[in-house]
Amino acid sequence: MWYNKGVDLLTLTVTARESAGQPYTLVIISGEADVTNREDLRTVLDEEVAQRPSTMILDLAGLRFMDSSALHVILQANRALDRQGGMMALVAPQEAVAKMLRLTTADRLVPVFGTVEDAAAG
Repeated sequence: MWYNKGVDLLTLTVTARESAGQPYTLVIISGEADVTNREDLRTVLDEEVAQRPSTMILDLAGLRFMDSSALHVILQANRALDRQGGMMALVAPQEAVAKMLRLTTADRLVPVFGTVEDAAAG
């Protein structure tokens, strides 16, 4: 799925994967996630949470910037997934995104892993 809002391009790609026989949903987020495209991010994450995955992994390696509104969308999806008995993991945030996760302590709410493989293994 491609979304073009504002100046920068937000790219969201969703695939179903499997690791050690366990399925998971991988959402690759790249570009910049901010107030101009948070609704696009919300739509994609809400659609995936509605599928009731046991694990949803957000690959942030290509995400250059994320503001608080986009972080809020991710935390809401995490909360909804948790209520369903699922779990979310974040993978490979770039330094600017990792700093936001640390400063807001969001990295304590959603586990952060170095690789998709590590996140899939739990």
